[in-house]
Amino acid sequence: MKSIYIEKQNSSIHVGESYLKVKNYLPEKKCFLICDEHIYEHYSEFIDQFDYIVMGCGEGNKNWNTMEKIIEQLLDKGADRNSFLLGMGGGLVSDVTGFVASIFMRGIEFGFISTSLLSQVDASVGGKNGINFGKLKNMVGVFNPPKFVICDPILLKTLPKRELSSGFGEIIKHAFIKDESLYLFLKEKREALLNLDSDLMEDLVFRAVSIKTEVVEGDPFEKGERKKLNFGHTIGHAIENNSDLTHGEAVSVGMNLACQLSQELNGLSADDVQKVNDLLTDFKLPIDHQVSAETINQYLSKDKKKNRSTLDFILLKKIGEATIVTLPIEELKARVIGLCANPKSTR
Repeated sequence: MKSIYIEKQNSSIHVGESYLKVKNYLPEKKCFLICDEHIYEHYSEFIDQFDYIVMGCGEGNKNWNTMEKIIEQLLDKGADRNSFLLGMGGGLVSDVTGFVASIFMRGIEFGFISTSLLSQVDASVGGKNGINFGKLKNMVGVFNPPKFVICDPILLKTLPKRELSSGFGEIIKHAFIKDESLYLFLKEKREALLNLDSDLMEDLVFRAVSIKTEVVEGDPFEKGERKKLNFGHTIGHAIENNSDLTHGEAVSVGMNLACQLSQELNGLSADDVQKVNDLLTDFKLPIDHQVSAETINQYLSKDKKKNRSTLDFILLKKIGEATIVTLPIEELKARVIGLCANPKSTR
């Protein structure tokens, strides 16, 4: 087990720790556990030890209606401002738990047991908690870190293959923006990682979390360097919200499109574009999409990162090095039209 402490957020991430030992990390407060129906089905014997609340599965539950239902149940169960929330699940439960904890009684402490690869390396790290507003992903949210996150590799064994690939999409993103050696590790160990080799997965999660926590430490409120974590996400979110792709799959497509723009605007070599797409497809991730340029551009007009008439877009200089480029929205829209009219995929 390896632990990372984020000093500025007073938050700890424990990679390789058993979820069965979570009580070692709980404060002496009344604890309420939040999970979704899928997690309760798999881990009911463990969850039954707690006073728990079960929410629905799927992105459609990440909204105000779910918040109200959970808060009503917390009040019915006698929760107060000295209570503690423990989330157990993937990115959906992570966001919902963190958001509820941030607004209930003006804020209470919370922790998280991360059950998906995506949440272990992304959603549960860094303190961003958001819910959707209509089709706009994470439009309403807060910055509030958990007291702790437990990333137990054994929990990944119950993941469907698509959800596993979705998590690999975020890890690959970390490699592309920050760490060429992680890219080489993923390329070399691909088969063993896809088969969930326990030691390699623990090492992989720790490396990915280390990259994100280093960025978060330096920029906790996403004013500069942390924006690079959005590589593939600006267009990816538009595709995710208008298709049946998972988050990691949509980000994979977004990374392919961002690399094409990087070749046009940022000097990314054709060889690196090929390497990016090869790694994504090797991890069973898509690089093509069926969403129209018009639909993508409608989403970009409402992107939460937009600043009046411009948007900070993340491009690659080379594998392992990302840059933040401020683009006029209208120019970005024109380039999206061009990308969709002339799709370039390597497989």
